[in-house]
Formats: sequence, structure tokens, C-alpha cells
Amino acid sequence: MASRRKAAAAGEDASSPAPEKIARLLALLVTRDMETDDAALKLDGVGFSAREISDLLGVGANYVNVAKHRKKGRKTSKPHKKADG
Repeated sequence: MASRRKAAAAGEDASSPAPEKIARLLALLVTRDMETDDAALKLDGVGFSAREISDLLGVGANYVNVAKHRKKGRKTSKPHKKADG
């Protein structure tokens, strides 16, 4: 969790508009107790870019795309058919 806060603080600069800072703070608050994959997916779902998410969570730039791919694979997998008697 502390690494997320440090990453978010590092991503902020003095020229960031106030609404952006508020959005970043809210994103950190909402994802505070989440697993990193779940947090990445949540932030992606509300419109953060992959780069913004990687800055907030302190992960690599491709991490969000991999998390989305994993979720897509779980969602589209077909259930196993039961064998007949």
C-alpha cells in the first residue's frame, strides 16, 4: 500500500490541476485494500489510462493490459460439459 502512495506522489507535480489531484487521491482511496489486478481493472473501468494506472499503482506500463487480458480469458472461458451417465 505504501508503494502505491509513493508512486502516486511521484507522479504528481506542482502543475497538475486540482481536479486531477482529487481524482488521483480518490483513486488511491477507493483501491486502498484491493489486490493490484482488481485495482487496475477498477481504475480502467472508470476511465483512467493504462499509464495513469501504472503511475498510481506503482506497476509497469503493460500491467493493466495483462490484467485486462487475464479477466477477459476468465470471462469468456466456456463451462465444462458434464459427461452423460
